[in-house]
Amino acid sequence: MDNEFFDLAKHALDYGLNLGAEEIEIYAVKGFSRTVQLEKTAISRFSETSGSGIGVRIFKNKAVGMSSTTIFTKENIEKTVKNAFSLSKISQPDPKFQSLPSDDRPIPDIDDLYDEAVENLSVEEFTDLMLQSVEEGKIEKDVIIGGNYGLGKLERIILNSQGIERWCKSTSISGYLSVKIEKEEDIGVAYYYDSSNTLKQFDYIKIGKEAGIRAKKMLGAKKIETKTLPIFLDPESTYGTLSSIVSQGVNAFNVINKTSFFIDKIGDKIATEKLTIIDDPFYPGGINSAKFDDEGVVPKEKTVLVKDGILQTYVTDSYTAPLVGLENTGHASRGTFSSRPVPSVYALQIKEGETSKDSLLEELKEGIFLLGSSIHPSGDSPTISSQINQGFYVKDGEIVHPVKNAVIGGNIYELLNSITYFSKETENRKGHIAPWMLIENLKVSGGK
Repeated sequence: MDNEFFDLAKHALDYGLNLGAEEIEIYAVKGFSRTVQLEKTAISRFSETSGSGIGVRIFKNKAVGMSSTTIFTKENIEKTVKNAFSLSKISQPDPKFQSLPSDDRPIPDIDDLYDEAVENLSVEEFTDLMLQSVEEGKIEKDVIIGGNYGLGKLERIILNSQGIERWCKSTSISGYLSVKIEKEEDIGVAYYYDSSNTLKQFDYIKIGKEAGIRAKKMLGAKKIETKTLPIFLDPESTYGTLSSIVSQGVNAFNVINKTSFFIDKIGDKIATEKLTIIDDPFYPGGINSAKFDDEGVVPKEKTVLVKDGILQTYVTDSYTAPLVGLENTGHASRGTFSSRPVPSVYALQIKEGETSKDSLLEELKEGIFLLGSSIHPSGDSPTISSQINQGFYVKDGEIVHPVKNAVIGGNIYELLNSITYFSKETENRKGHIAPWMLIENLKVSGGK
């Protein structure tokens, strides 16, 4: 731990209390991020930015004042705290606010959240990883490859006047490549990505190879007629589809703001009885795993969100928990050090079924197979209108051709209750676990 940085955060807390703050929270982060961008198969830009800063929240008479800084001097920290305190005295009270959280639970040990090899990776070594991935994507002559690679390190300190005192550090490394193959008037475009906390688990070779293979598969794409068809999804598509729906629906902040898909639905059937989803914050090496949330609260080991199609709970933070009548599940998340926390899921794990994925495809008389192309709602609307980016027309259990200019429509309630099968096989991507999934019937609109 950076003791000097911790001492600054502690000084900010004590200074705010001495000013007269009723409650105060210090959220401090220190780290960096590096990004390499690729355009037209050539590196176009490298950037390195600091992700460091200190955010202050002060409460007085249920009113909040917020201020932040990226200048780590004692004088500037005190100025930032004063600004937050001044704002708390003139802001409108929020009668819904109860209290900042307290938590005396021990911090769990989670393997593979931090990797010294990622933090110390040189620019040359980092760039070389991307170039190796690009070479794997050159599955045909004259391919065009774009994308980006990123890595970062973050040290996080959370202190508050309720006694919370947390520290941790983590690393991340990720890559995304898009491959475009042109053959006369035919074009195949596809993408693939991977992310990890550790270098040893980062599959940079697969990123390029899989993007290239998928792009080649997309050659010969054809338009299809508009009709209602079964949709068969690979694990990547399954996860993207269900996480986009469920994470929005179980978010207690959305519930209190009347934008959730599942308002007043705890204990009710929201999906097929085949659907069970848990949220696991402590998965070793999980890309969203965390020892505590962004308010310093240690979450439960696992939270069952949906069991046999029945909604079990919402995910909450200290603000939303009392408003929905639930305990704080420890799901507070912030976009930046200066932002207000809201609930967010960690890593969803979707229960497998009993049928093999091959059987599901073989028994499909006619339908669409989605490969890394999720079906998602339109913002906070339950309406679905998702373009098929990487999809294939299936006839009599055989993949016939890729499709183009096609859109899947409907709504999320129809989708959740039309799931007929999950495969017994699953794919685990750093704690994000999903099987293949078959949805009985959704409307597919073909292009003109």
